[in-house]
Amino acid sequence: MHPEQIKAHLRMKGVTPAALAEDLGVARSTMSQVISGRAVSARVRGAIANVVGLPVSTLWPATDKPVLRRVSRSTSRAVA
Repeated sequence: MHPEQIKAHLRMKGVTPAALAEDLGVARSTMSQVISGRAVSARVRGAIANVVGLPVSTLWPATDKPVLRRVSRSTSRAVA
């Protein structure tokens, strides 16, 4: 589902992404990244799905794209 559709579903339920982020104790940017699909959090996705009354799989259908994860510089360097 497109991120704007997810946000519209939240608004129809009277909840803003910012308010939900505060309730969950996560940053607004984290909420935005999860809604857009740039980040994955089962807890945040589950909370959004619970609020809008739709399954997680409907909001974020599975794709064949690999999930990108942030790697710190210290762990990404080869050890000589």
